[in-house]
Amino acid sequence: MDSSPEPVRLLAGRRVLRFAGGPGAVVDRGPADSAAVPLLLLHGFGGDALAWQFNIQALVKGAPGAAGRRVLAVDLPGHGASTLDVPSGLGGVADWVVRLMDAAGVAQADIIGHSMGGRVSLLLAERHPDRVRRMSLIACAGLGSRVDATFLRALCELETLDQARALIDRLFAGAPPNRDVLARAFLSRLADPGARAPLLRLLDRLVADIAAAAPRFDWTQPLPPLQLIWGEADDIVPPPDFGSIPAHIILHRLPGVGHMPQAQAATQVNTLLTEFHA
Repeated sequence: MDSSPEPVRLLAGRRVLRFAGGPGAVVDRGPADSAAVPLLLLHGFGGDALAWQFNIQALVKGAPGAAGRRVLAVDLPGHGASTLDVPSGLGGVADWVVRLMDAAGVAQADIIGHSMGGRVSLLLAERHPDRVRRMSLIACAGLGSRVDATFLRALCELETLDQARALIDRLFAGAPPNRDVLARAFLSRLADPGARAPLLRLLDRLVADIAAAAPRFDWTQPLPPLQLIWGEADDIVPPPDFGSIPAHIILHRLPGVGHMPQAQAATQVNTLLTEFHA
């Protein structure tokens, strides 16, 4: 795993916002008075703000010569320190994110979404287009490729350290150097029955949302400027073929990288993000 960026100590740094449908927890870094549009980071299923630990500092710093930027990494409903009351569908999750933006004083943001968080990002842009300037979608669910729901359900049924190691190996398309640290963190978080129930409810809604979507994503709909980032070795949400993506959409396919490019290839992904969101 490319771990050269300095990780952010997140667990003690969450800010809990109170609003209708909340609470909503975020890691809120960088200057709140920056002239740059804030960045909002949305993690994938079973994750939390910790999924961005190798990215936040680089995104706050931005491109060379740039002023500091506000970055908010969100715990989505059913995850981390946010509400365990999961909305009735992923569209409801997108609406929840907008209420969190209001509570955080964010009128418009650049959105970076991973996996399920990518699908939520697309729905947010569809339902609230004035709130999104541009987007980066990493291993995005709902763009026409399959989603391994069996793997996601296994996250919700985690019971042993060996099971956690096997899931980590799938996420990273091979064992990362800090495999046991990640596996123990997964086990401690996802084996908690209190955390498991809302995830199972959300999983049913995610699977239904993907099943209801067209087999091929409708690229003719209005979208903000966006780029796609995918690991070529991702077999949880496999990358789309180049031919299925319109020529005006940027698609970066990273060789040898699995479902977690923002951690496994953090330096490369940070460069792609800071350049696109300058």
